[in-house]
Amino acid sequence: MKTTVIRSAATLATSIALISLSIGAARLPAQASKTNDKTSVSAQQEKVETGLTERVHIKGQPLSRWTISQRMVHYHVPAVSLAVINNGALEWARTYGWKQAGPPDLADTETLFQAGSVSKVITALATLRLVQLKDLGLKDDVSERLHSWKLPNCSGDMVTIDELLSHNAAINWPPGESALAPAGPLPSLLQRLKGELPAQNNPVQVDGTPGSGFRYSNGGYLILGQLISDTTGKNFSESVDDLVFKALHVTHSTFQAFTPDSAPKNIAFGHTADGVVEDGQWRVVGAPEGGLWTTASDLAQAVIAIQRSFRGAKGSFLSPALAKQMLTRQNDRWGLGVQLQGSGDNLAFRHDGSTPGYKAVLFAYASRGQGAVILTNADRGGELADELLYSIAAAYDWPDFQVVEKEIIEISPEDLKHFVGQYEMAPGAYATITLEDGKLYGQVRGRDKTELVPESATRFFMIEGPTVEFEKDGTGKVTALVFDGNFRAPRRP
Repeated sequence: MKTTVIRSAATLATSIALISLSIGAARLPAQASKTNDKTSVSAQQEKVETGLTERVHIKGQPLSRWTISQRMVHYHVPAVSLAVINNGALEWARTYGWKQAGPPDLADTETLFQAGSVSKVITALATLRLVQLKDLGLKDDVSERLHSWKLPNCSGDMVTIDELLSHNAAINWPPGESALAPAGPLPSLLQRLKGELPAQNNPVQVDGTPGSGFRYSNGGYLILGQLISDTTGKNFSESVDDLVFKALHVTHSTFQAFTPDSAPKNIAFGHTADGVVEDGQWRVVGAPEGGLWTTASDLAQAVIAIQRSFRGAKGSFLSPALAKQMLTRQNDRWGLGVQLQGSGDNLAFRHDGSTPGYKAVLFAYASRGQGAVILTNADRGGELADELLYSIAAAYDWPDFQVVEKEIIEISPEDLKHFVGQYEMAPGAYATITLEDGKLYGQVRGRDKTELVPESATRFFMIEGPTVEFEKDGTGKVTALVFDGNFRAPRRP
């Protein structure tokens, strides 16, 4: 298929393909729990498939509802793969749509998707397995454990393994291109760490004070990948096969970097925000931090392994003590390899993933035995995944992702203009806030411009659900925004 497609043609092809979803979508047999027979599982599945809604209901207005098929067309997402966990087991899994925009190549539950940064969960599990085997210790000095490369560290402070896992080690991103064309020369992990060609990123290094606080870093997971390889004596991909995938009895997942010659046939191509196949069909992303090819069902087994370990089930993947440490906050938001939210019975862990043409979400509760994995093959798949989480939450009575009702207040355009500007969400990545026709809008790369609706003098919401709260200094100048209550982005000077 040609990689350059007229937008309208791509949209039409996607729409035609999705009309046939009810006939052609492939599914795994529903795996019912002890308390759910096949009929009730099927009913729950139908609720999920038809229950997508706005995440914010404006008081006095009707609440919209959609099917998965309708929202796939809306967001130009050719395929979405979904696995739902309930009562501590994989209850059902299904894949909807096409490997690339337009028929006849249906995706199925064995089709491979890029998981993006959800890969970090698997890298963390491989590291924790080595800790369980006592080959590593969470408080070990990383520099003493690395053999083939030494971490540049001018801080004078030790970097520990648990700091790398929790993004607490002051490691740079590092800047530079990390998503490479599959047909070009591909760097080794060591070349990426050193910033040597054919790698297109700067060297990985400590550029702050280790242990001083959370700062998300791909570089920290590159280091973990090399640490795993140095410890096992095998390359990273082979090490993860032995430490994680074989132990979980999953057979589809791999960290192998696919080239056009080596890629399997059952692979979902990446798509742009307009639903057009990515140039080159996909990008090669670094293995430890983002290069996992997988299925929703395989990732669900990793989720279930964490849940079983946390509750101390016999023969679990990790010891209960290590699992509890994994799901304990090491800083204000992260455990070891996963983001945490809630507490007690509602403690949950998640990770999102984003690479060019793919978006992914893993979300689960530590002790409730519930969760979901969502994989998509388009740049707007994250928006669809967000809506799916709300639909799953409604069908399975989750405590999170509940539709909220809000009222709108009036703010003058003169006051709104103070929020206009760019806010750094990640190194080199900005949210742009604009004022148009008396309304405030926000946009990040790869997503539509979205109206920010005021609910207070500094707090705004999107109809899709996320909130944006602006911070001001003592003089009243806007200095930062906080996205969804937990992600702070400073304003660009």
